[in-house]
Amino acid sequence: MECLRDTADLSEAHALCLSKAKLLKYNISLPDDISATEGIIQARSEKFWFNKLKRIASQKVEEIRRQLDLVNQNKSAYCSSDRLRQFKWEKEQALEFMKSKWFCSADGEFISMLDAYQANVSNPEVRRAELMVRIKGTEEYSKLLNHVGCFYTITTPSKFHSHYQSGKPNPKYLNYSVKDANEYLNAQWRKARAQFHREGIEVFGLRVVEPHHDGTPHWHLLLFTPPEQLARVTSILRHYAMEDDADESGADKNRFKAEPIDPEKGSAQDYIAKYICKNIDGEFLDTDNYGNDAKQSASKITAWASLYNIRQFQFLGLPSVTLWRQLRKLELESSDTPLGKLQKAADESDWLSYLIMMGGANVKRIERPFSLEYENQIKTQYQHCELSTLSKHAYNQKPKHIRFTEGTYAIPDKSWQLFSSPAERVDSPPSQREGRAVDEGSGGSQRRLGISREGKAPKAEGILDLCK
Repeated sequence: MECLRDTADLSEAHALCLSKAKLLKYNISLPDDISATEGIIQARSEKFWFNKLKRIASQKVEEIRRQLDLVNQNKSAYCSSDRLRQFKWEKEQALEFMKSKWFCSADGEFISMLDAYQANVSNPEVRRAELMVRIKGTEEYSKLLNHVGCFYTITTPSKFHSHYQSGKPNPKYLNYSVKDANEYLNAQWRKARAQFHREGIEVFGLRVVEPHHDGTPHWHLLLFTPPEQLARVTSILRHYAMEDDADESGADKNRFKAEPIDPEKGSAQDYIAKYICKNIDGEFLDTDNYGNDAKQSASKITAWASLYNIRQFQFLGLPSVTLWRQLRKLELESSDTPLGKLQKAADESDWLSYLIMMGGANVKRIERPFSLEYENQIKTQYQHCELSTLSKHAYNQKPKHIRFTEGTYAIPDKSWQLFSSPAERVDSPPSQREGRAVDEGSGGSQRRLGISREGKAPKAEGILDLCK
């Protein structure tokens, strides 16, 4: 690889700088605070380049389809038909793979990979249920504080939209990509959040990102705040939503909407439920906003989010759900200890109690009474080596302890191996068993299933030019 040749004889700092510059040539970026070692490892990895460039190339192709009028409500809403077919094929291949694989623990316990998938948040039903549980508990917490809720919808200026609502091309469109539009919304939200901080305003809630029919993203925000601060919160959000091109036709009507939660009309959970269902699997809905079948639209929206790596749902100002999920895997001997009570709340899907015991909303992670600690030897997926320091950017980090005020709890280390069938594990002598070692408790879609991908990735050079 070019980066490997250019950085071999440089200091780590200079090598990282050069690596970032090389990556930016192809619209690939590394986090600003990534360690030099990790950054260099990734920049030298053929697999890293291939995965990144493959995604960028797919995004470029989809953007061309948008510009060719193939993504709109008159042709194919949310994403192109080709993208949907590719997404469905990838899902089918993944399901076939999972049906053929089994995990086996050291003590002989078997579980199919498909069962593991269906039991975690990769499964749309589980994901939807978890989101609703968290929203319900968050709303109950807001009521304890006598906070009020408001539902906001924020979209981008017309220059980001390739088509009108009618499906006709928008002459004001300036060829901005889906990622450009979402990054614009992120930038405006960061400005609003900074203003909240300057004025001592605290909000918490949920953000939902979904596409218009032409693939342009817009945001829904369900925010809770003290009643005396609601007007100011709305004013700040409106200001930054209208900061660019505020005088264009229809801006006042379409760019920003605020709807205070009216308990007589329904709870905050009722307000947001439709958007959760619409963006996950279309369950409990007949049609989307454009009259299309809800389940078909949900498949397209999921394909859209997967392609652009867009986080559809994000809770704001609330404790991490990673610890919640880890606690639900544990079986503690006593529920009378502080950790036992927290585990009981998670196990019983009591997000309100969990939120209270975690210190409430808008508490810094380091100040929360419970947190996960990870092992300090982290294997990356790009090179068979170990890093001696903790980093949130490393891959395949494994939770090692739960830290709390009274001490730490060591998470049981249960190792599994991956086999093509239970018979393969039972019939093969130990010296001939080729199952892959996996660790319980790893994060991420592949990491949750514990799959260790090995071997060299295909060469990336063939798609470099398209990604420039």
